Amino acid sequence: MRLPQTKTTIALLAACVLTGTACSKEETGLGTESADSIAGKSKAAAARAGAVHVQGVWKIQSQEFRIDLRLKREGGVGTVVTADSTIELLRINEDLFVRGDARLYQGRDGRGGADVEQSAQALRDKFVKVPPADPSYARLSGFTRMQDMMTDLIRLNGKLKKDGREKVRGAESLKLVADRGRGGELRVALHGVPFPLKYIPSPGGGALELFEFDQDFPLVLPKAEDTVDYGTLTDGKEPSDKPPVKPSDKPSDKPSGRPSDKPSGNPDGLVPGTD
Repeated sequence: MRLPQTKTTIALLAACVLTGTACSKEETGLGTESADSIAGKSKAAAARAGAVHVQGVWKIQSQEFRIDLRLKREGGVGTVVTADSTIELLRINEDLFVRGDARLYQGRDGRGGADVEQSAQALRDKFVKVPPADPSYARLSGFTRMQDMMTDLIRLNGKLKKDGREKVRGAESLKLVADRGRGGELRVALHGVPFPLKYIPSPGGGALELFEFDQDFPLVLPKAEDTVDYGTLTDGKEPSDKPPVKPSDKPSDKPSGRPSDKPSGNPDGLVPGTD
């Protein structure tokens, strides 16, 4: 009786080695639930969170966005970096400010002329207050709205499957894979609150990590001398000591604030949609 049992044990251990399965660890608690149940609990946990830090790379076709944002219900602060420019975002309630280098305000492909170049130099490193009626407001503010970002990050398409475990910033997580990874992947905290810890939108689509859940942080208005009201740059009024910005492209009316909108330099829309 013992010999067959020994052979069975050896066979099971061999199978674990060949498949990479952690056979020595029996799943308990959250790990015993279905992939759909785990994803649902993770989504609910994210919806209840008061704050989060999102950091990583998001790739959309040939565009790459390096995101580092701290978000909470009252607003958000951080940066979105593209090949074209570095954009610093600050939203406090409904007041949205954007600060970027000179490239952010230049026309695409060098278009725009001397006036646009002069304006770009004048506005560099200034916080530009964007009015809610401007088309760029919805696109930019979407990056700073925590619940909008959470909704996008937990979007998994296709049949969900559990695929083992993974350490994310030192925390053990359960791996969820949708449509064999083609529909996205999610890492969910195994212990404590089942927060989403990492999101992979698609193969080769980058990866975003989520951490510092419920850790509050300050949102501070920029100083008046460091701020330019964008409304004065688009209604024909020239701010003191500041040349007007000449739009070089027609702004997109696409209302999405998701990272799939291309943040490239354009003085009219600040961050226009993809051409």
